[in-house]
Amino acid sequence: MVKIICEGKDDKDFLKLFLRHLKKDGSLSISTENFDSYIETMNGKAKLLNQENYETINKQIGKKIKKVLFIFDCDFVEDDKKCGNLENSTTCIEDLIKDLNWSIDTSYYIFSKNLDYFLIDTLKNREQFEACEECFKLKELNKNRKILTCIYNKLYPKPPYDFSHPNFNELKEKLNNLFN
Repeated sequence: MVKIICEGKDDKDFLKLFLRHLKKDGSLSISTENFDSYIETMNGKAKLLNQENYETINKQIGKKIKKVLFIFDCDFVEDDKKCGNLENSTTCIEDLIKDLNWSIDTSYYIFSKNLDYFLIDTLKNREQFEACEECFKLKELNKNRKILTCIYNKLYPKPPYDFSHPNFNELKEKLNNLFN
């Protein structure tokens, strides 16, 4: 079995959507449609990066779990001085992986800023949504662009994103390596 460890429910929902897309387009060969058992949420980045929160998973490493992929946001440095931004987040996850000392294939993927920024960057009509964001001053309400991605999902529910966008390539490769 493989395990994807992510921050929370929004990440899990996105990952399930993306995994279903990869399965449908033939990029991922897996028999299940239910990806819940593959994804573990940690209820935030601080908990994801804290070695003390892996007691249950540690017991399954090498026995039940054969590969792990950590997926999380790098966030803003002003929100997290120690592990905010890509460079600090990379250091924090590499330190965690070293400290966990699992004898299995363990890798990571870090979203630039956060999942919402990542998704906005992949939109075909990105300029229109950024104009909407500016017009309604949405960044003042939520700098993480959560409101904008929620609006987009309501307006374009099927499919919500262009998964053929090059920004998805690295994540697609990580997930393919995990499941193969």
